[in-house]
Amino acid sequence: VRSFAQIDVDAGLEKFEAVLAAREKYAHAAEVQIMAFPQAGLLIEPGTIDLLEESLKLGATVMGGIDPCQLDRDPVKHLDVVFDLAQKYDVDIDIHLHEPGQLAVFSAELVCERVRALGMQGRVTLSHAYELGAVSEAVTAAMMEQMAELDISWTTIAPARTAPQFNLAAMSAAGIRVGLGQDGQRDYWSPYGNADLLDRTWQLAFTHQLRRDEDIAHCAAIATIGGASIMDRNVPRLTGVADRPGLEVGDRADLLLCPGETVTSAIMDREADRTVVHDGRVVADGLHVS
Repeated sequence: VRSFAQIDVDAGLEKFEAVLAAREKYAHAAEVQIMAFPQAGLLIEPGTIDLLEESLKLGATVMGGIDPCQLDRDPVKHLDVVFDLAQKYDVDIDIHLHEPGQLAVFSAELVCERVRALGMQGRVTLSHAYELGAVSEAVTAAMMEQMAELDISWTTIAPARTAPQFNLAAMSAAGIRVGLGQDGQRDYWSPYGNADLLDRTWQLAFTHQLRRDEDIAHCAAIATIGGASIMDRNVPRLTGVADRPGLEVGDRADLLLCPGETVTSAIMDREADRTVVHDGRVVADGLHVS
């Protein structure tokens, strides 16, 4: 699990410390990465950068960024801070990008330049970044080429959008690591979200208008091994729609067991009777967490 902990001058480290406590409590059941997330921006309020650095000292494992142009209005300084702290504490980077059109492309290209110049291939994720898939085909293709070259991964929450998004099959075929998550559960912005990633897998297939069994099962691969490959670069990335890594003899026993005649039917039905195996141990059976 990668969890985003909002850090700002109003909340201080309170939310980070709560996620840290949860990580420690459930260490037997899950491995949790905590992202130091500047939801309100890095540069707007004095003291934010110091709080972010303190969280990295205390155990945050990912450095976050958000909308370098539109929110902080200083992409150079914003990315200076994000990449400098990530290198100082040897952590990965996860940048939320909500900027529109060509502004999103500009920010993403600045990120690519930093990754290339600093040798941080394989350590940076762009979250959301939907506009990168909604510009011209040529620009989207060029951005995907850079992401593949630099091993910059992409995570989606499968939002309801009428504009085009990255093509999931094309992303995997290009060798880009793709993961699935949720943007909060009934938080400040939305009453939607229940922390059920199987529900979100259904939503990924639905919002991308997928119909074929193979494509829907590919969504399950994105929700499982796809996300794992972002958090641990030793986990193999998906190589195409039909790729199903993680189930060979010798692979780590991280499994969700649930009823279904096929993977597609399991996603469509989303039965509540589930068993979770983490690193070879049953940590949840039905609705009871051990």
